[in-house]
Amino acid sequence: MDNIWSKYYKDSILSHIDSGFDEEQTIYEAFRQSCEEHKNLVALEHGKTKISYAELLTHTDTLAAAFKSIGINKGDAVALCVNGIPATVFTVYAASKLGVSVVMFNSKLGAEGFKRLCVEMNVKAAVMTADLLSSCVTILADTPLEKVVVCRYGDYFTFADKLRTSVHKLTVMDSVKIGKLNIPSEIAVYRFTELMAEHEGDDMSYEGGISSESEAICFANASATGKAMIASLSSRAINAQSHMDSFLLGEEHSRVLCFIDRSYSCGFCLGVHSVLLSGHTLLLYAGDVSRVPKKGFSGYKPDVFIGYPSLIVNIIQKLSTIRFNISYLKKVIACGAVMNAGQKYELDSFLKSRNPKTVVEKVYGMDETGAVYIYNQPELKNSRIFGIPLPGVLIKIMDAESEREMNPGEMGQICVCTPSAMTGYRADDGSSENVLRRFKDGRNWVLTGDLGHADENGLIYFDGNSKNIFERGSVIVYPYLIEESIIAVDGVKEVCVVDTERYGEPYITAVIVPEDEYLFDGDKLDALKLAIESECELILAPSMRPDDFEFRAYLPKAILGRNDHDALRKQLMEKYIKLDEEEYPEEDFDEILN
Repeated sequence: MDNIWSKYYKDSILSHIDSGFDEEQTIYEAFRQSCEEHKNLVALEHGKTKISYAELLTHTDTLAAAFKSIGINKGDAVALCVNGIPATVFTVYAASKLGVSVVMFNSKLGAEGFKRLCVEMNVKAAVMTADLLSSCVTILADTPLEKVVVCRYGDYFTFADKLRTSVHKLTVMDSVKIGKLNIPSEIAVYRFTELMAEHEGDDMSYEGGISSESEAICFANASATGKAMIASLSSRAINAQSHMDSFLLGEEHSRVLCFIDRSYSCGFCLGVHSVLLSGHTLLLYAGDVSRVPKKGFSGYKPDVFIGYPSLIVNIIQKLSTIRFNISYLKKVIACGAVMNAGQKYELDSFLKSRNPKTVVEKVYGMDETGAVYIYNQPELKNSRIFGIPLPGVLIKIMDAESEREMNPGEMGQICVCTPSAMTGYRADDGSSENVLRRFKDGRNWVLTGDLGHADENGLIYFDGNSKNIFERGSVIVYPYLIEESIIAVDGVKEVCVVDTERYGEPYITAVIVPEDEYLFDGDKLDALKLAIESECELILAPSMRPDDFEFRAYLPKAILGRNDHDALRKQLMEKYIKLDEEEYPEEDFDEILN
C-alpha cells in the first residue's frame, strides 16, 4: 500500500487491508468465503436465537432458490424494507447471488417515499413487513411492483423472547390480516417463512458469472447534493469499504450491535458486511432506534456498539440514571455526524465513571463514499480535528471549480478519492457530474459538500457544510464555527445555527438545547443566555454573531442524527413571519422595509 498511509497506521493494519481484498468478488462471494472460514462461529443473534455462519449460508442459499422460483432474476431490483431481523441479512446476500440489486428503503420515508423508490428504480419485488405493507397498500397500484414477500418480526424470535415487553410490541405488528388488505390483483404476495420452507433442499449450487462491477445495493439517503438522491454502489465498492474499515472492529472476536439503519451505507457496510466478513457476531435489533433503545443495548451486552453521536449520547443519558454495568463494552464507534465537543464530553464522562477501558472510535462518511472515509484516532485529543483518511482513501481540500488544492490552513471543499465510491445516482438529474468528478490527476473524486482545511501534518479539520453557509454584509458566515463557539459554554447540550430573512436582511438564529437542569429553571436559563452572548461577543466577529437565541428541548434531525438545518430554517421563517405580522400591520411593515 502507498506510503501515504504509513505515517498514520500500523503496518499490521495496512498489510491486513492489502491482503484481504479480492476486487473481483461479489458481496455474496465474499460473504460465502467468510461463512466457510467461520462456519462453526455464531454469525447472528436475534434475541435468544443464534445462527451459525454455516446455517446463515444455508438460509441465504435457500432464499436465493426461493427468489428464483418466483421469477426474481439477474438484473431485477428488489426493495428491502425490513431492518434488524434475519430476513434483512438473508435478502441482501441471496439477491447478490442471483445478480439482483437491492434497493434499501427506510420505512420512515412513508408510503410516498416507497412509491417514489419503486418507480425511479423500476422495482418489481419487495421484501417488507406486514405493517408496512398495510401502510403502503393505497399506492401499490401506482408502482411497477409484481411481487411482495412478507416477513414477520416474530419469525425468528423464540417463545421466551416474545414474553418480553419490547419484543411483544414488535410482534403485535405481525397481526395485520394480509388477506383483508386491498392489494391489487396483479401483485402476488408470499409469506417469507413459507417460501423458505417450500424450497429447503433445492439446488443451491452457485453458477457465478456476475461482475463485481455490477450494481449491488442502492441507498436512498444520499445527501451530498443537499436533496434526497439514490446512490448506486457496486459489489467491488462495498467489499472495498468493508475491508478498509474492518480494523475498527478489532481482531478479537466480538459481538457487534449497530443502531444505524441498514438503509444507510454505514449501517450496512460497517454495521453488517464488515462484521460478517471479519467473522464477528452480528446482533440484530428490530426496534425503533430513534426511541433510545436502552433495553436492546442492555439485553445484548455488546462488545462493540455502533451508532451516530446524538443517539449514543441519548442512550448514555438514559443509562446514567440507573445502576448499570457496562464492563463488557470494549468499544464505541460513533459515525455519521461529527461528534461535537459537548457530546464527546458527555460520552467520556459516562465511560470514565462506568468503564474507563472502553475505547471510543469516531468515523465520518456518507452514502456516496460507501460509508466511512475519515477516521478520528482516539489519540487525537483536539475536538476540532475531523480526522485522517481511512487506509486506502485519499482526501484533498480543493477549490472544486478550478481543481486547485488548498494550502495548509486554507479552507476548501473536502474531496474524497476512494475505491468504495458510488458509481453514480440513479434517476439522475445531472447531480452525479457535480458530486462525482474526474480531476486532472486522472482520479475520480467525490465532492462531499463539506468544508474543511488541512494542517501541515495532513490532519483534516471540519469547518461546516457548503449547503449551509451564507453571506451577510459581504462576509461569508460559517454556521459550524458559531455552533462550535456556543457548544463550548457549560450547560449547552446541542446547538444549530441557521439563517433566515427578516426585515429584508439576513437574520441569524442559534437554537440551543440546554442541559435538562436548565429547561425548567428560568433564572438558570437567563444566566445561560448571558454566558452564551458573552462567549459570542468574545469569540465571533460582529457579522457572525447570532441575532436571536432560542431554547428548545430538542432539535429536528435529518439522516444519521445530523441536525436538520432546512427543517429548522422553515420553522423559524414561519415563526418570524407570524411575529412580524402581529407586531406591524402590513402597511407599516412596507415602510420598515423601504
